[in-house]
Amino acid sequence: MRVLLVITDEDWYEDAGYAAAWVRALEEQGAEVERLARVPADWPVSGPPPGRYDLAIAHVLVEEVVAYASTFALAVLLEAAGVPLLNPVASLVASADKLVTHAVWAAAGVPQPAAWDLARVREWPMPGRQMVLKPSLGDGARYIELVGDLDAAREVEAGWREHEAAGGHRRGTSLLQEWIADPACARVFATPTATSLVYEKSREEGALVTHGTVYPRVYEAPPEMAQLAQRMVASLGGGLMGVDVLVEPDGRLLALEANAPFGFDVTDPQQGRWVARAALAAAERAAAERAAAAA
Repeated sequence: MRVLLVITDEDWYEDAGYAAAWVRALEEQGAEVERLARVPADWPVSGPPPGRYDLAIAHVLVEEVVAYASTFALAVLLEAAGVPLLNPVASLVASADKLVTHAVWAAAGVPQPAAWDLARVREWPMPGRQMVLKPSLGDGARYIELVGDLDAAREVEAGWREHEAAGGHRRGTSLLQEWIADPACARVFATPTATSLVYEKSREEGALVTHGTVYPRVYEAPPEMAQLAQRMVASLGGGLMGVDVLVEPDGRLLALEANAPFGFDVTDPQQGRWVARAALAAAERAAAERAAAAA
């Protein structure tokens, strides 16, 4: 099985260790792995080598989708040339923009915190309640704040736009989202038909956001959570994503976000084994579908 990992080679991201973790996990499962960060110089003439790759894993960051960076361009080329992508281009785009994600999930009936486009809000959607203000673009819980009224929300947004104009991160649409107080936040790696263990994220008491890859609790996914995680991925057209599920104190489950370019704990071989096996299973299904179509 030959896999192409499409991922940036910029120093600022290489140090995170995710590319090395992907390569190690895939190779431990018997795959041959190549890495590319951009379209090779000869491909505009020759095209991608026919039949060379059984699967491409397009680890395209949100910022790269927004800016149509080299890794995203390479993913588009590979898909157009018939190389199976673990997460198709449409799912990369849909999961990169939280406004689109919410709309897709709403259409699919996936339970989620209610969200509004701030620019279209004329009255506070939830009177007497604070709400979460978050950008539709971005990851790592950046720029998320609690706000209590429209004036406060628009003041924060104005600061975002000033930062963008000065060359800062692009935020996209400003979203007002229902605030779920003191939930557990569970990270699950999921395909449309399978889920990993549940990795509950660490959160300080009263904090709005969690600690990245610190997991005080790890457990088997209850059937309802497993089903929700799989629906989150399937409705976005994804093959394998890292999804975040909120668990309210009363047990209600809500879809928070889905990440096509997800990071897994580079120090936890169990996570690496699961995601590598799930990715290679997708490659095997793609190969079987190609064989059936050719028969």
